[in-house]
Amino acid sequence: MVGTILSNFWVALIAFTIYFLFSYPFIEGMGIILEACIISFGFFLLTFLARAIISYIISNPQEEIEDIPIADDAGILKSEISPEDYAELVKTMLEEDEKPNTI
Repeated sequence: MVGTILSNFWVALIAFTIYFLFSYPFIEGMGIILEACIISFGFFLLTFLARAIISYIISNPQEEIEDIPIADDAGILKSEISPEDYAELVKTMLEEDEKPNTI
């Protein structure tokens, strides 16, 4: 955690320095310093967000297609057989039960 805060301070210091140097004609010194402080604080907070996004991407790799579970065959068969087919199957089974077993 300390390393994260220190690296965020480095990013804020770099943002402060760049903004301060790009506003070279130092006509209004206090306004430039105030704006540079606001920008550095913004970059300090944005660094936390960037680190959170990077850690989320690294810790949660996308699932491969092979890892996605496939529906079992029984579920597929249930959806493919119509009620008429079930009725025909039951009638056939009942007719087989009524026939005497001849061995």
